[in-house]
Amino acid sequence: MTSRVAAQYDAIAHDYAAAFPTLAPFDRGVLASFARSVTAAGGRTVLDVGCGPGTAARELAAAGLSPVGLDRSAAMVRLASLERAVIGDLGALPVRDGAVDAVCAWYSLVHTPTAELPAVLTEVRRVLRDDGWLLLAFQTAAPTLEVREAWGHEVSLDFLRHDVDEVQEMLMDCGYVLHRDALRSADKRAGESAAQAFVVARSRDHLELRPGRGC
Repeated sequence: MTSRVAAQYDAIAHDYAAAFPTLAPFDRGVLASFARSVTAAGGRTVLDVGCGPGTAARELAAAGLSPVGLDRSAAMVRLASLERAVIGDLGALPVRDGAVDAVCAWYSLVHTPTAELPAVLTEVRRVLRDDGWLLLAFQTAAPTLEVREAWGHEVSLDFLRHDVDEVQEMLMDCGYVLHRDALRSADKRAGESAAQAFVVARSRDHLELRPGRGC
């Protein structure tokens, strides 16, 4: 997210949080399933990159994880009201190598051009432990949504819809091992104009890390 985009989210942060206070049941199920996978593998700390007002982070906390929020928008970080939250950028995470058990990127790539995704995915993998978990949620199978007004504010926000197969290819090229994926149709009654994609991957094949197997 560029500083220009972050400034626009600062301006609409309170309206955004009020408009999206909860998640769809399906989406909550995805987060709960992801949390179970992380805890079953002995993990607890999850970095919620692009945390916004903390909606996904609170779901992950309720499911037993310890979330750390990160967002480029200072207003969003304040609204998240998480025990641990920092201002930061997806492209240069202020986290040491291998420091977290999981990363959740809940619609955090909507302003990231496709050509820049490999660099972001590589940076995310850097902060994950050797067999850490990654959850990506993004919009797909629709044209770019250009938003020029939001809650009475003039904005210039383009919401990019990424191709699922292309994202999965990038994940594998960056060294991830695909674990599972899901697709939810657009909820037209909720104003959605694109299908919702969810992809879960691990930073490395956990079987390779078992005693007696090559690393």
